[in-house]
Amino acid sequence: MSGDKLELLASLSKLSPEDFEGNEVERLQFISAAQKVVNALQTNEEKVYDVTFTQPIVFSALQICVDLGLWEAWTAAAGNTKTVEELSKMTKPQADPNLIRRLLRLLGSVGIIQEVGEDTYSATRFSLALGDKNSLMPQSIQCRTHHWQDGCVNLPKYLAKIGYKEPQDAKDSNYADWCPEKLNFFDKCVAAPAYQDSFSGFMTAWAKYKLPWPEFYDTKSLVEGADLTDGGVLCVDIGGHHGVDLTRLLNKHPELPAGALVLEDLPEVVSGAKGLSEKITVLPHDMFKPQPVKGSRAYYFHAVFHDWPDAVALEVLKNVGAVMKKGYSKLLINDIVIPPTGTSSIQATMDVEMMAILSAYERTESMWTNLVTSSGFKIIKIWKDGRGNESLISI
Repeated sequence: MSGDKLELLASLSKLSPEDFEGNEVERLQFISAAQKVVNALQTNEEKVYDVTFTQPIVFSALQICVDLGLWEAWTAAAGNTKTVEELSKMTKPQADPNLIRRLLRLLGSVGIIQEVGEDTYSATRFSLALGDKNSLMPQSIQCRTHHWQDGCVNLPKYLAKIGYKEPQDAKDSNYADWCPEKLNFFDKCVAAPAYQDSFSGFMTAWAKYKLPWPEFYDTKSLVEGADLTDGGVLCVDIGGHHGVDLTRLLNKHPELPAGALVLEDLPEVVSGAKGLSEKITVLPHDMFKPQPVKGSRAYYFHAVFHDWPDAVALEVLKNVGAVMKKGYSKLLINDIVIPPTGTSSIQATMDVEMMAILSAYERTESMWTNLVTSSGFKIIKIWKDGRGNESLISI
């Protein structure tokens, strides 16, 4: 290998997220370029080995270490360098040292942890997060075990079963096809609290990663045009989970009065909303029932409509349209808008995952236009997040 290539490798290996602080787009461009380099350099045999052999077993090793409490114990020990023997003694129940050796050898080879010597490992930023429940990484791992894994494995069989038609039935879905109780995704979350908890953990972690919507949408004009006297409401976050988006709005506009922000979601979901500002009203509500808050300045949906095919989404829009004040109320949809070309990996993954789990999809701009106009609305503007992942559709 030439000196130039060695110098380039040494330089790239030292990069970290901190090197791109304040320039998130550049960081994502580097990741995309690096992935393209890997794809270009891999042989067909290496690629198929990675996809079919490495990725599934790496996840299994991660889940086993979660189940054994290894990540949590190691993080509690400040992630200090440990031997296999020391790490095996941290597991509950205590696992065979050679079993732990084999798992750690795998995880070290793919960068989950760092090998520093024979049978000796140090923690990484990611493995430390796996041991910290507040990071929501353990819940995200569990979410794949609960939801994504079986759904993805079952998808080829399910599509063959329905004649390779695009899934459109929210009830008779691929998820319900593999689920032992034949429940769809949301019904399973209601029936099994642990499944709801892992999903909530994943969703909260992913929501924190996303660019806050007040950073790329003009919330100032929204607030300035609002009448908040006599208990007027500025924003109703429908299907708002644990209130991350309303909290971000309040952080930008701390002067908002109590009651101006309303968080709505199913009772099983909003019961998990902890530590919210007293200014945010929590209102358990099923969005398929009539909207109880009338005349709000804005009705906001974040990653809600991608859960539902058009026929179902229209029901929700109808309920909101019935209570909006003409010329005053706004409908804000924060979601993915699939571009004509250059769809990101995150966008494309989310699209097919929605098909596998919910018989739903991410929409192109023309699909959003069709949905919105079918509801009697009109798109005013699409605000892009700058990352190339989500947009905010102002209606």
